[in-house]
Amino acid sequence: MDRFFSILGKIFIILVVLGAMAYGGYYFGTQTKNITKPEAINTEASILPSLLPIPYSLITINGGVAKSAGLSFDQYTIKASDEWKITKENQTAMDEKLILSKDGYSISIFQAATGGALCLYTGDPDFEGPSSRFTFFKELTTLDNRMMRRSGEQNGVAFTICQKGQDGSYQQPTNYGHISIKLPNGWTKETLDEIDTIIVSLKKV
Repeated sequence: MDRFFSILGKIFIILVVLGAMAYGGYYFGTQTKNITKPEAINTEASILPSLLPIPYSLITINGGVAKSAGLSFDQYTIKASDEWKITKENQTAMDEKLILSKDGYSISIFQAATGGALCLYTGDPDFEGPSSRFTFFKELTTLDNRMMRRSGEQNGVAFTICQKGQDGSYQQPTNYGHISIKLPNGWTKETLDEIDTIIVSLKKV
């Protein structure tokens, strides 16, 4: 009788083990089906078209009157995209106006025997001599490390470039000449930023 119960106990244990294995396999199978496959990320499609670089060609323009003219201005180079129209005007061998224009925007660099003026800003005391007062400026530094200010009114359509002198004051004209900027009504920040980049490219030769 003891032997019978011993055999019966072993059979019961085997059945319990087999049942546990069967249930474990079933549970694992159901959980595996519930695992969600991660979606692939299309990095190419996620790139915004507005952030992609726009190809264009840069051109280098030479400007400035010859040193034989006796003026104190520097001859220079300036760089711009080939979308800008380049025009040079002069009345004599002692003057030159370089004009870059595009879609109503223009940059003018004028060299001639003219006078200068001090550039004044908010907080600066009045000056008895020739001067111009501005309510807005943006600081720019050229390739040859000359500090400039694009000066005018916030959201205006006309600006003057003033250069920092050795005494810390800002004056016009610059070493490159009188630099003025004109914008059309409805101008865009993108093109004004491009103009700033063009001014920064100035370099004495």
